[in-house]
Amino acid sequence: MRPSSKLLLASCLLPLSCLAQPLDTPPPLDLATAETLLLEANPAILQARSAVAGARAGMDIAGARPNPTLSAAVTSINPARNSAGGYWDRPMDSVLRLDQTFERGDKRELRLRAADRNLAATDADLDNTIRLARMALANAWLNLRAAQEIRQIAAESARLAGRAAEAAELRGKAGDLAGVDVARFAADAARVANDAVQADLDHARARLDLALLLGNRVVPDSLQAAADWPDAALPANEGKERPDLLAARQRLALADAHRDLARAQRTRDVSVGVQYEHFPPDARNTYGISVSIPLFLGNDYRGDIARSEAEFTAAEQQLAATRAAVDGERARLRSEYAARATRLQRIRDVVLPAAERAGRGADIAIQKGGMGLTDYLDTQRNLRAARIEAIQARADLSRVALMLRLAGSAP
Repeated sequence: MRPSSKLLLASCLLPLSCLAQPLDTPPPLDLATAETLLLEANPAILQARSAVAGARAGMDIAGARPNPTLSAAVTSINPARNSAGGYWDRPMDSVLRLDQTFERGDKRELRLRAADRNLAATDADLDNTIRLARMALANAWLNLRAAQEIRQIAAESARLAGRAAEAAELRGKAGDLAGVDVARFAADAARVANDAVQADLDHARARLDLALLLGNRVVPDSLQAAADWPDAALPANEGKERPDLLAARQRLALADAHRDLARAQRTRDVSVGVQYEHFPPDARNTYGISVSIPLFLGNDYRGDIARSEAEFTAAEQQLAATRAAVDGERARLRSEYAARATRLQRIRDVVLPAAERAGRGADIAIQKGGMGLTDYLDTQRNLRAARIEAIQARADLSRVALMLRLAGSAP
């Protein structure tokens, strides 16, 4: 082909090759970017924010005072008595009345205190929901990160096992390899191919789980975790109180406010009314005033008070249970971190290097006839298992470090 023809062909094929490249392929997703998407799109976080908005509206509801009541009435209507004058001069009693209830016993202040504690507890619930969502995100992201590497190892192992099975089949046809050995190579290749299929399935599941946590803002098929592993160092102690513990503490204060509010119901509210009457012709314009108080003959609020006492006791127990759960979780994660770190170090320093050396030696030995087929296949399986175990150990240590950081490492 002449050079001009080659240049013409290249100029024609270049746009086609460019068009063949995937467009708008999202970059690999690191954990920090995933957390940003999580705060924007996670359904549980969005629901918790709606709960905070409702609790904030509860402050306005609690601070509202009783509305006055305006009533109008016409009484003493006698159809037998007619009046030639206008409506205002007819012999009827026209009444206009205004009533206002005045709360006593600091009920409004107690309602505001309860609403404020409820808002604080709901805010803490939001923080705890974000904390739990970040824990779930860290799990899902690390699962995807590990699944990506395991998938690559499984695919490469399947490719090499397939090539070995093809070579064994050719040697078997040439009479250089026994049929039973050819069958062993084929069975091992099929087993490794199944492992690759399972790795693909685990990878797809990890993508779907992560996309679901992100509110499906990212297409699962395009999800790819960034190459860098998160920091697995032991987090430093923090003096900040955990949000679930803070929420339990605020709900105890809320129960105490409800208890005081229930007791305040026994303080009688006073209703004051003013009245204007128009009754021609004898009493054209008269005025009146009234005061009313409730009589606790049917309900003295003892049930409300008893229920508030029970709720306060339950809130105390919930706070104690939450505190014990937090302390237990921190202790468990610290022990697990030490065990995971030791396991990863042993795999990196001993298991994986030994498996790599054994694998290289087995490749040389099998070529020179110094190793049996069964031993060779076992060595390759051990090498694959060691590589996968190293990935899982690295992911487990990062997971525990993130869980410990989100669980609060303060004693």
